[in-house]
Amino acid sequence: MCRVLTFPSPFVSFDSINRNGTRLAKVLSLEDFQRDVKGNTLPQYAHISPNLDNDGHDTGLQFGTSWIRTFLTPLLANEQFMDRTLILLTYDESERYNLPNHIVSVLLGGSVPQEMRGTKEDTFYTHYSILSTLENNWDLPNLGRYDVGANVFKLVADQTGYANHPPSNRALINCSLSYAGFMNNLLGMSAAIPPPNLKLIGAGGKGVHASVDAAWSIMSNELTPYDGSGNVYDGGDGVTNKNAPVYKAQAPASS
Repeated sequence: MCRVLTFPSPFVSFDSINRNGTRLAKVLSLEDFQRDVKGNTLPQYAHISPNLDNDGHDTGLQFGTSWIRTFLTPLLANEQFMDRTLILLTYDESERYNLPNHIVSVLLGGSVPQEMRGTKEDTFYTHYSILSTLENNWDLPNLGRYDVGANVFKLVADQTGYANHPPSNRALINCSLSYAGFMNNLLGMSAAIPPPNLKLIGAGGKGVHASVDAAWSIMSNELTPYDGSGNVYDGGDGVTNKNAPVYKAQAPASS
């Protein structure tokens, strides 16, 4: 079971959520989260998105860290909540855009093995690793996009036997440089949403989700940038764009 606990919610901006009563009912508030903690009725997975003050966007680092300390401290002291729980605390961008946009992610909770607590690791992850980890942990189908090939968090991969690998272009990546896409509003940088690769097998050992296949099957012969390689793309040097996504025919990921 999955719920999204967030206030205000970015998810309600999507028609696939706000026009579907079943999905909309899963978007709850932080008050609902605290009620479920108290009643020990939390779902297996929950996504929590603080508002723009508490996440530091409209305030600052001090305000944001103060909120997260206030929010997490009681949870970390709650033995019932912490039992077999994994908390992923992550951010969407770095402080300065003149760096390659590396961010920090912290794993907390009873699910973290004792030998990994207080340690750092150098496995290459992206935000897509959250999706690949969920797919791997619960044997889920994939989305046919960059979730396939993204490394799985090590503490899960170690238990499932999943083999992670560094992207072949790791040394070239600069995530502060945007490539052409649907959300890019710069002159000459707008591009249509590419189709997913319907032939990929994800970290959950399954193909694309049935709803993805149904929605995109009409474009199964179209070129796609999603090859399951785990390579990460960006805007190159901002001029030649040598590190832009490469569009290819849809095919299974090469080993």
